[in-house]
Amino acid sequence: MAREDQTSPSDRQTESLREVRYRHTPNFASILQQAQCALLVSTYQAGKLIAIGVADERLTFSFHGYDQAMGIAASPRRLAVGSKGRIWLHEGNRSIAPTLTPEGQFDRCYLARSAMITGGIHCHEIAWDNRGELWVVNTLFSCLCTLHPEFSFVPRWRPGFVSALVAEDRCHLNGLAMRDGQPAFVTVMAESDRAAGWRENKGQTGCVIDIAKERILSRGLSMPHSPRWHAGALWVLNSGMGTLELVDIHDGQRQTVSAMPGYTRGLALHRQIAFVGLSRIRETAVFGGVPIAEHRSELKCGVGVVDMNNGQTIATLEFESGVEEIFDVQVLPETRCAAICGPHRDIDGDQDIWIVPPPDKVTSLTHSDGQRPAMPDVAAPRNVSPADSTSQLVARALVLHRERRIQEAIQLLDQASAQNPVSGEILNHLGNALQDAGQQELALQRYAQAVSVEPTFYPALQNLGYVLVALGHTDLGIERLKQAQEINPLDVNHILIATALPTIYTSVDDLRDRRTHLEGEIKRLADNGLRIDTSKTLVPTNFFAAYQGYNDCLLHKNLGRIYRGGDLSKPRRKVTTGGGKIRIGFLSAYFRDHTIGRLNLGRVERLPRDRFEIVVLSVGQHHDEMARRFAQAADQFVLVPRDVAAARELIARQEVDILFFTDVGMDALTYTLAFSRMAPVQAVTWGHPVTTGSRTMDYFVSSQLLELPEADGHYTERLLRPASMATYYHRPILEQETASRREWGLEPSRHLYLCPQTLFKFHPEFDPVLAGILRADPLGDIVLIEGRTSNWTRMLQARFAQTMPDAVDRIRFLPAMENPRFLHLLAAADVMLDPLHFGGGNTSYEAFALGTPIVTLPGPYLRSRITFALYQRMGLPRDGVEAL
Repeated sequence: MAREDQTSPSDRQTESLREVRYRHTPNFASILQQAQCALLVSTYQAGKLIAIGVADERLTFSFHGYDQAMGIAASPRRLAVGSKGRIWLHEGNRSIAPTLTPEGQFDRCYLARSAMITGGIHCHEIAWDNRGELWVVNTLFSCLCTLHPEFSFVPRWRPGFVSALVAEDRCHLNGLAMRDGQPAFVTVMAESDRAAGWRENKGQTGCVIDIAKERILSRGLSMPHSPRWHAGALWVLNSGMGTLELVDIHDGQRQTVSAMPGYTRGLALHRQIAFVGLSRIRETAVFGGVPIAEHRSELKCGVGVVDMNNGQTIATLEFESGVEEIFDVQVLPETRCAAICGPHRDIDGDQDIWIVPPPDKVTSLTHSDGQRPAMPDVAAPRNVSPADSTSQLVARALVLHRERRIQEAIQLLDQASAQNPVSGEILNHLGNALQDAGQQELALQRYAQAVSVEPTFYPALQNLGYVLVALGHTDLGIERLKQAQEINPLDVNHILIATALPTIYTSVDDLRDRRTHLEGEIKRLADNGLRIDTSKTLVPTNFFAAYQGYNDCLLHKNLGRIYRGGDLSKPRRKVTTGGGKIRIGFLSAYFRDHTIGRLNLGRVERLPRDRFEIVVLSVGQHHDEMARRFAQAADQFVLVPRDVAAARELIARQEVDILFFTDVGMDALTYTLAFSRMAPVQAVTWGHPVTTGSRTMDYFVSSQLLELPEADGHYTERLLRPASMATYYHRPILEQETASRREWGLEPSRHLYLCPQTLFKFHPEFDPVLAGILRADPLGDIVLIEGRTSNWTRMLQARFAQTMPDAVDRIRFLPAMENPRFLHLLAAADVMLDPLHFGGGNTSYEAFALGTPIVTLPGPYLRSRITFALYQRMGLPRDGVEAL
């Protein structure tokens, strides 16, 4: 038996004390130790947030006053606590935790910094999303909302059966489940659209609602609370029955996992353990007609620990006095004992903690000369100055980043990071901006810095893993991604980890082993029921699998089993013979000076306007000449936002008859959108020449020239084979006479074999071909283009040194160059080489336009047959092409 005496904030005026008595099973501390976690528990009417940890193998408790403490949202960096009329916001500071008294006991610390005044909206559960925004269950107004400094709240969603945003608590919306970092499921006590209508029959009118599908997933619950998505499954507390239940997300059927001796409310799931809040129930009409009320005298208040594998209660914590109700329970992963410095530390008896900038930072935090800045002239333009606060700099940088003014954003984030060098969040923002600027190696440094100052900051850890993989440090990147998944388990991370592939393989065996693992892991995830809602969650593209040289149909079909996006399309429009036009939308992130832009500009410009109305759907705003031509050629030009949900809605509102994806698999947003239906007919072509695996993609537009007779088995879509290549390619023109090879340091007398493809096209099986050319031609040199990152080049050079040590010194790497100069290089070559398994596309068009012959070996799949198809289009007979 242990004992704590505390004064709650609501008792401040009377100075009365409330005794809290509790007891627990002996194994409670060891369970927390083994699970490597601590707990936060809110007590509603008792007005306490309780931090439960372990020190010296014993449970520790600290009690902190929050008036009517309710929802808790905890992340490594931030803590939010809902209370009466306000939500308290705390900053995490792990570095100072070990220095607090008793020294060495704490390994995490949260300090109250501010509160958002919401007024009496009856705030229930709260949760951080994957962008760091706090979502609030606004029970009084029957909606989910977010916070804004200028408003009491910002309504974001409400159940479809609630007709108006009014302060009437119509359905008693109370619980929120996040999935992949976004709101996914809620609980309500009734499908009511009348003021307090839920109170009439609470015993069996509760529901679980699927937010994305706008449907009632499960009915017949008794005052349900605390839905949670964990390990690919939906859990809920059927509070009026005192049970923990599992909900089938397909048919809404429920399975009771565990029955508990209390009104179940507050649920935290960690690994295979469920921490369930238990409450006694008050003698009020609220609980009238609730089944568990029949056993009122037997009910307990505390936390039950349930083994989710078998439903057994393996430990309990019971409050005997001072606490009658639990509202929320939250797990703090990778935490032994957390210190909370709340808003009422003088009453709580918390030790005083001050965070003060070091002397060398004081000046930058105040003014560039250390003096108080003068008030700016009212009419003066609002430019950034050293006097700007760090938060102002970051806020403005994020706006600039969204506007694609990347370099300006980087400058502001650099300045913000100099002011606060220990902010993982700022360093992570800076890494994101550097990535979008194409500076991946610098981005890697910033992400690594962010993780070094905040080791459990999930966004930076995930980004670090992603960039490590992209730069060629595959296995190290996968380790970081797995660490991120442990800190913040998300369904999409399973895919991100499974599809993490090298850009440069060390050998054929390396490639085969990774392919086997990739196929097996995706099939396992699909078979185990993993499902990801692509209507609001961005998913990885699996881009690099296409370069392994295999039939990707089954792999992408299994991914298609996992991804679900829904149907937003309107009924098919009827095109009459009286002049009605077909409205066709072209969608891409690359309608600019890019391979996709060059392959599709002619399509958009040349489609007959008497038959078609053209809508260009451009992800991102581009400013080069080709982008201008796309905008000019369109009947309607639409900028598509990067937010998945907003993009889906915007595209669907265009009401196109045909939605034509020029490429799927190169950009994460357009790949994600491919799993939603936004038009009656959806088609894709060979901008990225691989099947999508999507059930909502109807056609793959290829060509008779590109496909073998058995090619239908390469696609999940219906394969269309027009007689032509279905492109209109604008012939490139050299602006000057062909440049001399000496401009690149190449000898004019040598035989120049040019293979100017991106380095991830260099399959290990291509190495013997290159070696054979060099060994057969002593005057031959092979010229390649350096990789997008220097590490790709180093890795390929290292492989060449192993596979052709006698010839590697005759393989030259040239720096990447702008297209006009690149065209001169193509013209200067004696011959161009097409890589095995994934050959040239746009590059082949350019080489042929300049008169440079190409040596190609077509394989069974489209991605290796484009050059071969162009030869046939020229009129060369098939056997003549094969002889080349």
